[in-house]
Amino acid sequence: MSMTQITFIRKADLPTNKQIQEVIQKLGYDFEILNDLEKQIDEDGLECSINGHKTYFETYLDEAENVITETEAEWIKPDLTNQDTAISFVWGADFSAGACIGLISIALTDLSNALVYYMDDQMKYTREMLMADTPQFLAELNKQTNQNGKPLEVVKPNQTNNQTKSTFWDRLKSIFK
Repeated sequence: MSMTQITFIRKADLPTNKQIQEVIQKLGYDFEILNDLEKQIDEDGLECSINGHKTYFETYLDEAENVITETEAEWIKPDLTNQDTAISFVWGADFSAGACIGLISIALTDLSNALVYYMDDQMKYTREMLMADTPQFLAELNKQTNQNGKPLEVVKPNQTNNQTKSTFWDRLKSIFK
C-alpha cells in the first residue's frame, strides 16, 4: 500500500533542498533534509528527519501534462496555469514521511506557488490543510514511538507507485490497529 501526493510547480521555480529546509525550520519544526542541500528534488527520493525520526520516501518528476493523463486526473487541469512540472511523493505507512512530505509541500507552496493534490482521495490541499495535518502526523508518530519505545527503522521501499482508493487517514490507522 502506498499513498501519493503530487505537487505541480514551474520547473524554473523549483527551490533547492536547502531553501526548502530553511522555510520549514522557520515554521518552528525540527526538520532536516539529509540529501545534498544544494540539489533540487529529483528522482532519487528524499531522506529527511523530523523530530529526530529519519525517513525516506520516493520522489518522481515528470511533465505536468503526462501526470494528469497517466493518473486520470483531468479534474486538475483547470487549476494549472503555468505549472509545467509534477513532483510525485510516494510513501507507505510512515507518519514521519507523511509529516515531511506535508512540510515540503508547504515550503514549495510558499516559495513557488505550488499546487498540491492528494491523489488517492482526489483532493486539492491548501496550505492551511497541510499545516493542520502536520500535528496529526506528529501525534501519531509520537504514539507509535511511545508504544514501541524507539523509532521505527527506516526502510527504503522499492520504486513503485500502486494507488488504492481509501481515505488517507483510514488507511494509515488500519495499519497500526
